[in-house]
Amino acid sequence: MKRIADIIQSGGVVILPTETVYGIAARADDAAAIARIYDIKGRSFDKALAVCVSGVKQAQTLAAFNADAISLASAFWPGPLTLVLPAKTKSLHDKCYQGETIALRCPDIDWRAHFTETPLALTSANRSGEADALTAETDLTVDAVLDGGRAAGGIPSTILSVADNKITLLREGALGADKLAAYDIGLP
Repeated sequence: MKRIADIIQSGGVVILPTETVYGIAARADDAAAIARIYDIKGRSFDKALAVCVSGVKQAQTLAAFNADAISLASAFWPGPLTLVLPAKTKSLHDKCYQGETIALRCPDIDWRAHFTETPLALTSANRSGEADALTAETDLTVDAVLDGGRAAGGIPSTILSVADNKITLLREGALGADKLAAYDIGLP
């Protein structure tokens, strides 16, 4: 893990397992590494990247959390939930923001504890438009791969937007409707 952390800290791009699918990651404040993610994936530059945080405390330095966002993060982080929230600051690379919002993810995986200072830009480790990566085997050209075996979940994270006292489902994912039933969630 130290090797992976060193590669990321020095501006590298790596593939990491999560509890859902494999992701491609780099420092969220490194312009060259972010550009490489887009190039490696063939991803459209009009699509922002999610930001992986170590926990709620780090997330609250990046985004405005209302009562609903705090409740959701407390219930499902770490876990397969991405929250799209109003950005507090724009201290990361501009591709980590979609307008005035930021998508935050706190995966339930051991490596997360090694990245407590610098958030990571994180997106699925596949070429854009292809199936999500469920194993570390890939043809993507990156600096390192952390093989965690087959991804346990196999389904991407659920994405919820929380803004203006409203929770909106942006993508169905690993958190099913049964787990989110206590929240008043609307469809886009």
